[in-house]
Amino acid sequence: MSAIASVLIPGNYNGKALPLLSLDQSLELDVASANNFYSKHLNKYMLQIFDILGLKDMDIRGAEGVEIWLNDGRTLFDFSAGLGVVGLGHNHPRIIEAERKCHERKIIDCIKLAPHKLQGVLAYNLSLFLPPPLTVSFFAVSGAEANEAAMKLSERVQTPKGKNKFLCMQGAFHGKTHGPLSLTTATDVQSGFLLGVPKENVIYVRYGDIDALRQAIAAETDSSGHNPIIAAIVETINGTTCEVPPAGYLSQFAELCRKNEILSIFDEVKVGMGRSGRFCAFQYEDAVPDIVTLAKTLGGGKREVAAMVTSQTLFDRAYGNKQDCNLHSSSFSGLGESCAVAIETLNILQDEGLIDNAERVGHYLSTRLHELKAKYPRQIIDVRGRGLFQAIRLNFHQDLVSKLIDISKNPLFQTYQTVLIGAVTRQLFERHNVLVHFQPGARDLLHFMPPFVSQPHHIDKLIVALDDILSSGIADATLHFVTENVKRVFRNIA
Repeated sequence: MSAIASVLIPGNYNGKALPLLSLDQSLELDVASANNFYSKHLNKYMLQIFDILGLKDMDIRGAEGVEIWLNDGRTLFDFSAGLGVVGLGHNHPRIIEAERKCHERKIIDCIKLAPHKLQGVLAYNLSLFLPPPLTVSFFAVSGAEANEAAMKLSERVQTPKGKNKFLCMQGAFHGKTHGPLSLTTATDVQSGFLLGVPKENVIYVRYGDIDALRQAIAAETDSSGHNPIIAAIVETINGTTCEVPPAGYLSQFAELCRKNEILSIFDEVKVGMGRSGRFCAFQYEDAVPDIVTLAKTLGGGKREVAAMVTSQTLFDRAYGNKQDCNLHSSSFSGLGESCAVAIETLNILQDEGLIDNAERVGHYLSTRLHELKAKYPRQIIDVRGRGLFQAIRLNFHQDLVSKLIDISKNPLFQTYQTVLIGAVTRQLFERHNVLVHFQPGARDLLHFMPPFVSQPHHIDKLIVALDDILSSGIADATLHFVTENVKRVFRNIA
């Protein structure tokens, strides 16, 4: 082989041509080798965090429903569900069958020069789950992209009127692309970036406080009654704090926006598609936004699918002619098999009653968590959420723990809450085979987001695990976490 040919082979390193790994070889990789690739070619710092939480060496054989199977024989119960992506459970048989059907029929995935029938059907099916006039969809591959599309449509409608500001909630999370990033303050993810919307063009309002919203609009309104606000965006349940807004808040939110010529955007990316016990959480009220965004469960746990849904009237105002109709587009918007999976996902939700099940099992989860709170009133401060998105707020007594451990020099643990919540999370995994998660913006909250196929006996498994850890005391879990993982916790101290 010539030197030139060698250089052109993928994987060339120091003059040596390294062979590509095949799919079969990739699937059979041992954990150490896979982690080596992850560290060298992906994100070694995330690997360090997985290591501290005890999750780095999780050797997954497969998954189905609520269960994840490890090669060491353990069966995990997944109460994180890909942070909401796996609403139908892992590898739902009807989703696998939908993919198989597409493969057998060689369904076209990408056609840009003609309409794709599955895109139209998916948009139609979505409209049946939503109140009128929410009938027109734009498809994307992530919740951030769906919110980006919502912001751009709003700008097209409103900037001709001289409007140039967005209103959002303090502590919100809407995504990490440049537009939604400007409206995301749940965690410090804005630092070091040029924001898509300058900070002077963003108004922040306290979540769940309709009076604060009213006052913010009034403060921006001039003597002629004009305000510069393009749109107001809100998570129908706060995805970081798991906070459910007061009854009537969302309907008042939409009405207040309408009266002031502000477009309302309801972000249902995390809690939509049935997780709250309704298709969308705003459907607990008589509330209809101008725009709603959906993602996560829409892809059936297997595909990257998201949607922005609005009215024909607003779509026409933004893109209503042959010259402008494709001003906002995406290369991977509405791929055939992704649409097929999303179509099947909506049918599964309806046929199997999974939205009703999310409400029913969610009520059982809430009941059991409140029982646990009554048993441990000094350790559980609050139970939050709705349906199959719930959380408990823990009282860590970090003043006591601070006497046991000094984290001041550890860059991976900026607060004692991080150590404490990490300890509880790791104990649930190692001692009880239960996977849960927490958010950087709310380190005293333990989140539970099981798939919609969950049953009461799965909830009982979680409660038994939490009971065991709380009965020993959070400080005990933390001390165990530190003493058994000193090298992991402190390996970056130098």
